[in-house]
Amino acid sequence: MVAQLTLIMAFQSLILDMAGNVGTQSLAVTIRVLMYEKLTAKQKIRLVFKEIKIGLFNGIILGGLSFVFVGLYISLFKHKELGFSYVVSGCIGFSLVIAMVISSAVGTLIPLFFKKIKIDPAVASGPLITTVNDLVAVVTYYGMSWLLLINIFRFAG
Repeated sequence: MVAQLTLIMAFQSLILDMAGNVGTQSLAVTIRVLMYEKLTAKQKIRLVFKEIKIGLFNGIILGGLSFVFVGLYISLFKHKELGFSYVVSGCIGFSLVIAMVISSAVGTLIPLFFKKIKIDPAVASGPLITTVNDLVAVVTYYGMSWLLLINIFRFAG
């Protein structure tokens, strides 16, 4: 797929970096909250949904900005048709939203899980969150690219 549409490779780091940033931020917030030992199950659930909501809003804002500016970049500097440019940037923006929402959930749930099984979440969470977020971001981005750009809009070639 990448050989068919090489332009999408240029924006992979955008998705990966933002997913990583969101996951790390959710991890930091969760670790800080876990310092308070007397969290109820309801408070933990509220924390997870709060972080997911923040990830969604950040994803919508950054995905929207990416849609506009990446579309302009592809159109003006790569000299592609406007329709093509905005389908590609839409794929990037939508992938960014999905990756950020999932990363915020993962960044919150993994430390809660480690705390539950009596492993220090501050020590154990980072590498697992990074790995899961990178995997989610890559699968989301290339999956959306394959689905939208190659199978639906037939831009490969």
